[in-house]
Amino acid sequence: MFVVDCETRRVTEANPAALVKYQMTLEELRSQGVGDMVLPPERRIEVGKLLDAKLDGPPVDTYSEHILPDRTLLPVEVRSFPLLWNDRPSRFFMIRDLLPRATGTRDPRLDLTGQVSGSVAHDFNNLLTVILAVAEQLQEGEGDPEQKISLIAKTVRSAQELARQRLSLGGSLVARRERLDLNDVLNEQADTLRVLLGKHVDLRMDFNTDLCPVFADAAQWRELVLNLAVNAHDAMPEGGKLIISTHNESLKSDDSELGLARGSYVHLVVQDTGHGMSEETRLQAFKPYFTTKSRTRNTGLGLASVLSVVQQSGGGIRLTSAPGEGTRFDIFIPALPEGAEVALQHSLVLLVEDSDELRKMIQDFLAARGYEVIACGSAEVALKWARTLTRGLDLVICDLILPDLPGDMLVEQIREQRHETKVIFMSGQQGAADLILPSPPGVAPPVCLEKPFSLNQLAAAVAETLGTAISGKVDSISATG
Repeated sequence: MFVVDCETRRVTEANPAALVKYQMTLEELRSQGVGDMVLPPERRIEVGKLLDAKLDGPPVDTYSEHILPDRTLLPVEVRSFPLLWNDRPSRFFMIRDLLPRATGTRDPRLDLTGQVSGSVAHDFNNLLTVILAVAEQLQEGEGDPEQKISLIAKTVRSAQELARQRLSLGGSLVARRERLDLNDVLNEQADTLRVLLGKHVDLRMDFNTDLCPVFADAAQWRELVLNLAVNAHDAMPEGGKLIISTHNESLKSDDSELGLARGSYVHLVVQDTGHGMSEETRLQAFKPYFTTKSRTRNTGLGLASVLSVVQQSGGGIRLTSAPGEGTRFDIFIPALPEGAEVALQHSLVLLVEDSDELRKMIQDFLAARGYEVIACGSAEVALKWARTLTRGLDLVICDLILPDLPGDMLVEQIREQRHETKVIFMSGQQGAADLILPSPPGVAPPVCLEKPFSLNQLAAAVAETLGTAISGKVDSISATG
């Protein structure tokens, strides 16, 4: 993804996946005029016209070819739209590589690019729909003009925040988690939702006034609610009701369907009276690119995006629906313990574990507590991440026995470039700590957690290794794998 200044026609920002694909540093890319990258010549003219139009230029979806430094032509799908970037008229470009994948050779981050591009376009289309609807109301003299203009300005700011978020790799490494009252986030969206739903859908909001706080990204949750509202609107073409409610909930035992451990949660319910889904549709609803709508109207990424936000917040989601009975989403997010103080460390953790279940549990646990987590299932994928990240890597949590390389050898290779990165090993073998390769001179030996270990033990190990604290004690849950 790129941001291009409309006046200078220079790239001003790019995400790490673009730097890998175009084989350039950010400084080298910033020296490129957009015409240096786009071929054939007629495409340069077309893009030039869009840049000349500045903020009046329309959103565009098209196909093109880009030229790489080795003169290779790269077929791409391009989606772009205008926006203000650092108070300058600019254009946001989302690029999807159309080359066939070569098994085992593709950078793991580039696998996300197509999905992220589609997700960005989907979320921006939601925001543009709100702006268009409010503009039409202004033209028709409906409602308070000052209030409508304020709503447009707020929606534009949401679009700018979304653009900044998605310039990060895969759209998930810049979650600005903080202590939140989910009721406040939902109330802020009320006017936007009413505009989006239209006159024929009755929006009802019922909130628990003593709702527990959560640790989450407000912008992500605004987009989540917007996505669910769009789905509800499309499911009720003749009108209906959308009911959004919040509650405090205590799970008395582990819930395998939600993938959640027993404990305290905030329970968000979003329910509509629309036409509902068949069982076949319900089972596929969260899959990326799955949609029952026309491809010209929907990317199929709305519910996939919803699931991603919930999981990044350490939560779980249940979808209930049947033809003629509407649709209900039950979303559970870990509640912050009473009096808990959240330390916003934003430490970046590389998690390497080949057990899917264990990897997801650890990722969700750390993400819900403010850590940014890259989760990998093999040493090969982890090493590619470590070598191409453009920011510091604070901690590696790694299984000692991996399918393709021993964990301590992986860490040794990572530390060739990242000497300050700290390490926690995991192993199911007793005495495995004695087999770990010696640490470099002056570096303390790493912690080695023996499986099964509890999440409390993991929290203590992470806090000790990074010198931080993870707030909120959890019930003892054994991690095995």
